[in-house]
Amino acid sequence: MRNARKILLSVLTLMVFASCEVEFSPNAAWTETPVVYAVLDQDDDISYIRIQRCFLGEGNQYRFAEVADSNYYPSDALSVSVEQWNATLGNNGLLQRTGTAPVRVFNFEYKEIVDKEDGRFVNSVQPVYACATAGQLDSLSVYRLVVVKNSTGDTIATSETQLCYGDMQLIKPNNVTLFQFGGTAGSKTCEFTWRSINAARQYQPIVRFFYRDFIVDNTVTPPDTNIDIHYIDIPCNVIKSNMRDLNMTTNLEQNYFLSTIRSSIEDVTCNKNVVDTVEIYITCCNEPLAAYIYASNPSGSLNQDSFEYTNIDGGLGVFASRRTHIMFKIRTPSSSRSSYIMSLKELNVGF
Repeated sequence: MRNARKILLSVLTLMVFASCEVEFSPNAAWTETPVVYAVLDQDDDISYIRIQRCFLGEGNQYRFAEVADSNYYPSDALSVSVEQWNATLGNNGLLQRTGTAPVRVFNFEYKEIVDKEDGRFVNSVQPVYACATAGQLDSLSVYRLVVVKNSTGDTIATSETQLCYGDMQLIKPNNVTLFQFGGTAGSKTCEFTWRSINAARQYQPIVRFFYRDFIVDNTVTPPDTNIDIHYIDIPCNVIKSNMRDLNMTTNLEQNYFLSTIRSSIEDVTCNKNVVDTVEIYITCCNEPLAAYIYASNPSGSLNQDSFEYTNIDGGLGVFASRRTHIMFKIRTPSSSRSSYIMSLKELNVGF
């Protein structure tokens, strides 16, 4: 749930700026265009949908951004639901919706959150639509988003998506080979190889490195030792899939791994202990979210040909799926003489 909220809010500002770059005049007569951001994850306890207005009208756009009514729908303005439909597997390996009616409907309720970061856009409240979906989303179904404007009964936005599903297997590293780095000094890497899952278009391994601070309080007799457990998330490269390959592979460079740990540790004076396992998360998303991310992040070239991606009929934004909770706990070398432990000690941060 915390991951869902974090990504939901972090994409918001990017989404709003991108959504106002479509091919029409920002000073045209006012028109209602809903902007939707909804990502389903069957492992989340609660699913969230973010809906706001794309403000278009005559006047200063920055002034519009500072006014809640220009950005958000009133709490009773919309009815938001996600329909679950039966599906069949198409020739392209993706699910196709079947039937004349949904087999289930998830109704989302209006909620307000208040932890948006400061910025150009109004930050008094952040409205979202939420529904408890823990253990209820079916991997072999197609999901259809429906947004209805209550005052008229009109459906103003729809979209469809499917879930990323299947059993993922982490082949390397494992508890025999351990999480460690090999190769030539100065260019050591750790190889990650995993079994792909259905409908996933893009993957990113994330290594969660754990350590413990040992803080000694000498103001009491005998001295008291407090142990604080911390972790650092270290993302690997994003790997795109053609959705046909069985296995996916990438490498994590030791220099990047160590420099990320070094820059993330604030207290370099207290003694630390390395936990003898890491958690490896293999996050992934389906084609709509991969396309949205690609369209929203310029390549960095001086000649940037950008395009606007949306799969929302009647609006802008994205309705997609991802997996963020697939985790493997892997042992690390525990010997103080191991290259892994020695390299951490050489960071001079207390290990």
